[in-house]
Amino acid sequence: MAAQPANLLVGGTAEFLRKFPPFNEMDGETLAFLAAKLQLAYFAKGDTVLSPDGGTVTTLFIVQRGFVHAPGPQGEADGFEFGPGEMFPLGAVLAGRATTRGYVAQEDTFCYTVDTATFEEAMRRSPVLQRFTTRRMDTLLRQVAAQMRHDYASEALGQDPMTAPLATLLRGKPVTCSPDTSTRDALTIMRKKGIGSIVAVDEQGAPTGIFTERDLLKYTVAGGVDLAKPVIDYMTRTLVTLPPTATVYEAAMEMAKRNIRHMLVVDHGALAGVLSERSLFALQRMSMRHVLQSIDRASDRESLKDAAGEIHKLARSMLAQGVGAEHLTQLIATLNDKLTERILEVEAEGHSLAGTRFCWLALGSEGRHEQTFASDQDNAIVFALGEGESADAMRERLLPFARAVNETLDYCGFPLCKGNIMASNPQWTLSEAEWRVRFGDWIRNPVPEALLNGTIFFDFRPLWGDFDLATSLRDWLNAETQDNQRFLRMMAANALDVPAPISFLGDIQTSSEKGKKGTIDLKAQGTRIFTDIARIYALAAGVPQSNTAARLRATGAKLHVKPEEVDAMVDSFHFLLLLRLRQQHFGGAVEGEPNRIRPDDLNDLDRRILKEAFRQARKGQKRLGLDYQLRA
Repeated sequence: MAAQPANLLVGGTAEFLRKFPPFNEMDGETLAFLAAKLQLAYFAKGDTVLSPDGGTVTTLFIVQRGFVHAPGPQGEADGFEFGPGEMFPLGAVLAGRATTRGYVAQEDTFCYTVDTATFEEAMRRSPVLQRFTTRRMDTLLRQVAAQMRHDYASEALGQDPMTAPLATLLRGKPVTCSPDTSTRDALTIMRKKGIGSIVAVDEQGAPTGIFTERDLLKYTVAGGVDLAKPVIDYMTRTLVTLPPTATVYEAAMEMAKRNIRHMLVVDHGALAGVLSERSLFALQRMSMRHVLQSIDRASDRESLKDAAGEIHKLARSMLAQGVGAEHLTQLIATLNDKLTERILEVEAEGHSLAGTRFCWLALGSEGRHEQTFASDQDNAIVFALGEGESADAMRERLLPFARAVNETLDYCGFPLCKGNIMASNPQWTLSEAEWRVRFGDWIRNPVPEALLNGTIFFDFRPLWGDFDLATSLRDWLNAETQDNQRFLRMMAANALDVPAPISFLGDIQTSSEKGKKGTIDLKAQGTRIFTDIARIYALAAGVPQSNTAARLRATGAKLHVKPEEVDAMVDSFHFLLLLRLRQQHFGGAVEGEPNRIRPDDLNDLDRRILKEAFRQARKGQKRLGLDYQLRA
């Protein structure tokens, strides 16, 4: 009879853990194994839970009730706060070292404890737990995507096959074999089933390799295939997998990026199905063709506006199905580019532009491929001058055309820039030489106005016309800024003017301003921090990219930043961008301010990731401050 209370206790512990990531995605057997090993410890308010002088960490803590604070170095405001369901010190446990922080109970606190050997065994048994420990932000963001698909499924249902979860495409059990099946038998199965691939799985159903017709051809050309050998010898063992909750769009993007023709769908470690490139491509073609055809057929303002509506409809549908911010903003930017190009083509027909060489430039968020549903238009023109031509005369030819384009973009739902940073403004339709003078003046005299312009104009990219003009300007600009430490330091100081909204205790710090109390601006206090950091490092490194994530990835190695730290910054930036998109479409933003939200209105998971995103922003600012000898 003694076993029954123990079983109840283990069951209750497991049920508690299942409320929090990553435990809510773990298989029941491994979760029960872990729950059975946990011990409950009590710490009174002010007690030290763990200290740096305690030697190599041999225990992992999971908060059950209360809060634990871990101050940063010298007590600076980059500390961490751990609440119910959160683990610490994960980094020290995984590295087998002492912790670099002290951990103190902020109130009467209960923590589950488990020895490192047991936790490592749980990681070995659970791919979900293993992934979480190595890609924490990535795992949390996947759960946000799954939650969105659940919350908003009814809105997107049936609107676009590319937003459908992969689970809806799976038909019957996948065709599999054991790793030691002979190649002859594997090929026989493939022929009888009429399929082009077969997956080897272990005793638990987890995939260990995939054998395709391409593999057969590769080895045949390379010297032949011994049909008696086990098929695993010829299989591709570096597998790319997605969960059943991932969308068709995500699968198509992954397959295109990795140049593979089959996607393995894995559910809690076990193979659930295999989707071919052919089946996904058919859906992709159906999904995108309608929107692209609407853009291509548009020939006047009304049809262009209708095409813009189709873009918004598709983007909102994908948002509702949980497509990630990076893919979603790329989609929005790509289709908006196509629409803008079509507007430029249509308007060019009504203006006398013969003999002109110019390039339409996208600036700001559009230049970075980071538009949201509330972005206005920022654009400019760079033009070339022939022998004997004057800049003023060329500008007079181009300005009516630019004005027509800006007005049509506004009619199609891209608001006119309140700061008049548009090609129809004579200040921003300039020759190559004039742009160099303008940029040079900002670089040599980095006054506040120049720094503000830098945050918009330095993110330019070519959109339509003679791309060589923009490429030449970018090369010149990078050469001018790369070694200009005074200018970069001023840019860095400007970037640090708005600190990440994270308090000394590691909690979200909201505004106390009248009318904005309890709110934060996700753009000014969130995404802008990462964008500013990425821009400065990109200019310093001379990289050509304008997209924030691409800049962080391109400069990370140059700055000797660990890949996992770069990934954490990119993931954090994308979560803030995703949250802006969600609030703008589904509601939750403060009225009249599409980027301002109340953190208290968010669910527990979103608040948890928001805190982590702001911590990463704070870390990025501290690194920037150290690099340019500024106080962050």
